Amino acid sequence: MQAPVMSKASVLVLAAAFALPEIACRAATSQSPGRIGVYARLHEEASSPDKLRETMRFMKSVGIEFILPSGKDLAVYWDSQIAPKELVKDRGYMERIIQSAHAEGLKMYPVFCVATEGGEGGPNAVLKRNPSWAFFYEGARRGYIDPGNADARHYEVSLVSELVSKYDVDGLSLDYCRCPNRPGYTDTGRAEFLKRHNVDLAKISGAGAETLETEGGKKPTSLVAASARANPIWPEWRKWRTEQINALAREIRAAVNKAKPGLPISSYVWGYHTYKNKSEVCQDWVTWINDGILDWINPSGYRYTDEAFLEAARLNRAHVPKGFPFYITIGVKTSHGSLKDAAEVRKQMAMSRQCGADGLVFFTWESLRPFANELAADIKSYGQSK
Repeated sequence: MQAPVMSKASVLVLAAAFALPEIACRAATSQSPGRIGVYARLHEEASSPDKLRETMRFMKSVGIEFILPSGKDLAVYWDSQIAPKELVKDRGYMERIIQSAHAEGLKMYPVFCVATEGGEGGPNAVLKRNPSWAFFYEGARRGYIDPGNADARHYEVSLVSELVSKYDVDGLSLDYCRCPNRPGYTDTGRAEFLKRHNVDLAKISGAGAETLETEGGKKPTSLVAASARANPIWPEWRKWRTEQINALAREIRAAVNKAKPGLPISSYVWGYHTYKNKSEVCQDWVTWINDGILDWINPSGYRYTDEAFLEAARLNRAHVPKGFPFYITIGVKTSHGSLKDAAEVRKQMAMSRQCGADGLVFFTWESLRPFANELAADIKSYGQSK
């Protein structure tokens, strides 16, 4: 049986304690968290105070200055009163991670995956209760929210407010603040384009196929409709989605400003290549910087040849304003590839420095840890005399 749809009134009641102020942009503070950070899951360590303490001390000893632990991904890792109960895992996780990190002098930027609610695995409890909030592509509703749906945006922003209000975090790191990288449509977009252009987005399809570039710069094996992207209305549809993602980013900034004024916000982004190839992700992070939504940024460095890594790093460096903290995310091991040893990690660190990165974020601690002792001197010296 399908779960009941959550009404607008229900959403507003759930989030009443976190009502949002009128949106207003501000100048970016360009606050830097330090030079070297690392994504860290830490779910196993969080179950043992001794293991967690040992892990934080090890991170600190090799030169890590800030960590980006799980906040919201496919589940919610804090004591949330807003998220559906079945999505809340380990209600004490966030508090334990913060206390342990701060005890060792590490800053804490929990990761909040904004627009994914189940991801490629399909709609989760939120979208099953609210099917009209979901993106539709490849024949089904998928696990990503429609950024044009005001109720869906309100739900996500209310979760952000709850997280930063409840916990002594040093900042917030965004991820998945984007659309899925597939041609598709949403209920709000379909209605808007029928009204504006008398075009039904659900009917724009065809037999032609192509592949789209991923965050790691590779072509995926799955195919997408080429005929949809060739349709004359598609640039307008892409522009509209981009505007809705920008609205969501602004609402997050405003909510954080109200909940904890001055709290820095960063974002992982795919990189500037998505502007050049008219990507379906519709991730306009240059505007987020220019409008003061972000305080620092860490584009993807998930490339596994020197040529590809340098190309991405230089392209991103050229489009991040001078003086704005620019970090590169080094993918020690990702779905796109892996670095086999400390020498390969060290080489990407050196190339990042060469390309003018102010700092680095490693993905993830679990992948970096086998090389951490060997890389400690490099990590500690990064950026000291660029």
